[in-house]
Amino acid sequence: MLTSATVENFRGIERLHVEGLGRVNLIIGRNDSGKTALMEALEMLRLPEDAGMVLMSLQLLRHPDANVEDFDDFWLPVFRKMDAARGFHAEGANERGEQVELSMSKVSARPQAIPSGIDSLIGAKKSWALKWNFTRGTRGEHSIAFDGTKLEVPRLISASGSGWMGPSPRIGAADVQALSRMKQQGRGGTVVDLLRLINARVSGIELLAPTGERAAVFVDLEHDGLLPLSMMGEGAKRIFELAVSLASPERSVVCIDEVENGIHHSSMESIWGWIAEASRFRDAQIFATTHSEECVQAACRAFAARGDEGLRVIRLDKQKRETKAVVYDRNLVEAASRMGVEIRG
Repeated sequence: MLTSATVENFRGIERLHVEGLGRVNLIIGRNDSGKTALMEALEMLRLPEDAGMVLMSLQLLRHPDANVEDFDDFWLPVFRKMDAARGFHAEGANERGEQVELSMSKVSARPQAIPSGIDSLIGAKKSWALKWNFTRGTRGEHSIAFDGTKLEVPRLISASGSGWMGPSPRIGAADVQALSRMKQQGRGGTVVDLLRLINARVSGIELLAPTGERAAVFVDLEHDGLLPLSMMGEGAKRIFELAVSLASPERSVVCIDEVENGIHHSSMESIWGWIAEASRFRDAQIFATTHSEECVQAACRAFAARGDEGLRVIRLDKQKRETKAVVYDRNLVEAASRMGVEIRG
């Protein structure tokens, strides 16, 4: 579990250092403060060996139509001031003092024999390589390279699934597989209980394959029968994604971008209560971003009701040469609320 992190020259962050991370961390700040960028850096520190592949998947979520093989279009924006040669650096430490470090930059592509012809020369000019060095116990190095015709990527080291939830819920194959495992283990009721927070008529959840090809998630509604989850709105999909992410034992870190999206404010405290209990039971670390002061207060009420001191609220303030991170525990947030002071920036 990370307790501190430093990020340099990643996206809009020149330098950011944060200490005092907890089990559940709610990141707040203005739109340009770097909330999502910080969380992306933390996700790469979770899997430094696979950092390039993690970053690729995060970029595809931001820009699904971008061409991965076009370095300037796809990769260059992740580096501050588009300086890919300088690259970016991130490091962190856990509660045992163990360090993890990561550096990533563009390097010269490997020399190659170029056949004659104008097409080959054009391809050679487009070639590039992205290298990352990492240290977690031992040192290592991997790269992603494009030689003008094909993309070369390393084999994934970690078998753990992505713990990332974007602002718009996406029900993917990994989520369907996670639900299947939960139902096999008799734990499908967890998802049903959470879905009832936003629709009291939910009575069950099923995996069906109406076309005989791929399974899809269906929700059983009283009086209406089975309905595809995809037709139930953003809130239901958000809750489903959250439930299977936190219930999957291989996802020791879960990142939730814009956690309040699609969820009515009246349900937020109950959902935060479930996050508190699930993260404590699984010893999982949660990072989430929000624009909502009500979301912050709902989280504090939920943790206070359980006497849980595991919540941290991290406010980011972008300054001239760095981004300042101020960490509040639940008691400080409650004190600010009593004084009528908003802490979200």
